[in-house]
Amino acid sequence: MTKTTKRPCSEEELQKREAIGVIRASRFVRKYAQSHQDINVKVVFKIHNEIFKDVWPEIAGGCREENLKIANSKHLPPHYSKVSALVNNFDNELEQKLKELNISEGIILDINNSPDEKTIEEIEKIIRLSAWIHHKITHIHPFREGNGRTARLAANLILERYGLVGISIKIEKENKNQYCNALAQIDIMEDYEPLVTLISDGLIERYHGVTMKYYG
Repeated sequence: MTKTTKRPCSEEELQKREAIGVIRASRFVRKYAQSHQDINVKVVFKIHNEIFKDVWPEIAGGCREENLKIANSKHLPPHYSKVSALVNNFDNELEQKLKELNISEGIILDINNSPDEKTIEEIEKIIRLSAWIHHKITHIHPFREGNGRTARLAANLILERYGLVGISIKIEKENKNQYCNALAQIDIMEDYEPLVTLISDGLIERYHGVTMKYYG
């Protein structure tokens, strides 16, 4: 007999399950990053499913079937009828961008020393791809709920697959404005620099005073 998961009945239980879901999804990302399996849109949907399967099972890992508005944002997500086609295009673009990464395996970078130019170039490519996938998910907004959380974990998947570490982009209080403005800058001007800077700052914070292992 299959066990059916029901939505939480209280706000306290909802928050508890959401927190557990994010932890579970983070573990999934870390494990998947260490595998040799392909990164594609199916994995993005699996991340969403890990977050919501015990919180909101009806929407977990599935495209939204309604139109949405994003609070405190000028961006209007695409009509729900266009989401499937946009997701397919996203998948094709992601495949091509992953092929463009030219990674040298086994590079060990000590941040206390000066890295060579090639290493810096490769790290920048990884960070930019991380920013790209992050924005793409928030722009399409394929899910009924949890697009931001899924986007941040998918961005970490890119970082961790290529030997960097997952980061936590702070989106509380004044940091939230900086984060939202970084995404809006891409929507308006296709300028990724603010989001790239946020991700870079997160990496610097994580690696402060430690040796960085970087590998393909």
